[in-house]
Amino acid sequence: MVNTVTQYVVAVKDLEAAIKAYTALGFTFDRRARSESLGIDQAYFHMGDGSVIELAQPFDPKSAIGRGMERNGEGLYMLSLEVDDVAVAAQEMKDAGVQLIDAGDRVFVHPRSTHGILMRLDPKEG
Repeated sequence: MVNTVTQYVVAVKDLEAAIKAYTALGFTFDRRARSESLGIDQAYFHMGDGSVIELAQPFDPKSAIGRGMERNGEGLYMLSLEVDDVAVAAQEMKDAGVQLIDAGDRVFVHPRSTHGILMRLDPKEG
């Protein structure tokens, strides 16, 4: 069902300090971005296996990551999971009792079903 983890999103309080820390750990910094719609500033580190680490600092405390940090502090916020077919994987998970969040063209696994981590289902790129 799940092929691999393609993205790791880490919620951080101080993006600059986090960039320095991840660079010191040996990760290669790729780029920064800002998502007005998500209320976050982002920094991306591409891994040798094709996966991505995204550091996300909320500038809007009412954003999803801002609310998550208020509850849980800094740390792993979301994993993106590659699946062969999102609709099939989502149905299988739903049939198994997993709580899903349907967000238009995206499907997420609710943190209640994963013991605290949001997961996004992504189609296999071919």
